Amino acid sequence: MNLRQPRMRYIVKLERNGETTQIVIIARNLKGMYREIYQLYGHFLTDEKGNDAGTISFEEIPLFPTVKEELHTLSSSNRKGLSSK
Repeated sequence: MNLRQPRMRYIVKLERNGETTQIVIIARNLKGMYREIYQLYGHFLTDEKGNDAGTISFEEIPLFPTVKEELHTLSSSNRKGLSSK
């Protein structure tokens, strides 16, 4: 059984000086979400002096694991039995 923490989808709104940017981040937790935001948009959220100048708001939505698809093939002996019916 796999006990990995499920990933979350964060719909994030960044605002600064009347300018708004909306992004989507996929991360396992809030810490991961903030790490991605500051790596990608740190320049947007800070002023020229390096002070925080923006706000972050977000909506958190769980991602469900995808359904595992399996391909089942019949052996040649099974196919013969099916075709004779």
